[in-house]
Amino acid sequence: MKKNRNSKATLPGRRSDLAIMGKLIVLVKPLSGIMLTGIVLGVLGFLCAIFLTVLSGYGVLKGIFELFGKESLESLSLSGNAFCSLEIGWPTLFRLLLLFAIARGILHYGEQYCNHYIAFRILAMIRHRVFAALRKLCPAKLEGKEKGNLISVITGDIELLEVFFAHTVSPVAIAFLTSLIMLFFIGKQHPLAALLAFFAYFTVAFLLPIWNGRRSASAGMALRSEMGDLNNFVLD
Repeated sequence: MKKNRNSKATLPGRRSDLAIMGKLIVLVKPLSGIMLTGIVLGVLGFLCAIFLTVLSGYGVLKGIFELFGKESLESLSLSGNAFCSLEIGWPTLFRLLLLFAIARGILHYGEQYCNHYIAFRILAMIRHRVFAALRKLCPAKLEGKEKGNLISVITGDIELLEVFFAHTVSPVAIAFLTSLIMLFFIGKQHPLAALLAFFAYFTVAFLLPIWNGRRSASAGMALRSEMGDLNNFVLD
């Protein structure tokens, strides 16, 4: 069994990660309306969370400049841009902060509801297909030595798909759209700030996940194989 654990050579027909993700995303098609709703709610929710801090920073600067006798923020080095030249009164500022705080909670709940509804609906469909296939294979297949791997597929492997459907598909789209909006907003303040933000987003969204995925791929395959062996041992 050990020779099958850590080498992709034992899986000549193994599909690439992108091919597997593409196959899984197709399962979302019947629920695409709910997926789009979750994405819209997620983008709006994250914008509310972001602009809570933006408006809070604006309030701090406004208080500092008013304390020193300035009536606006136009004396900033970034004066004349789309945000710092705005004049927002204190009552309006507090109302906006309260509105964004409440909306953030509601939008986040709606996004999570949509994402998990999709995830558990698809998991139920996958389990139905797996058990339908097992009924065709029984009892001959279960007489072999791969009962543990079958148990892993029925339980652990399918459960892990919840992370993909609830915490990967929609959040990736939300992150992409939110980043585009924020790059536009930051670019309105200063182009160099937008360039810095772009490299930060690219590093966090692409470089670090790829690096971490490559480091943990072999460990994940080894863990999956060990769990299958353990299930085989317990069942035997």
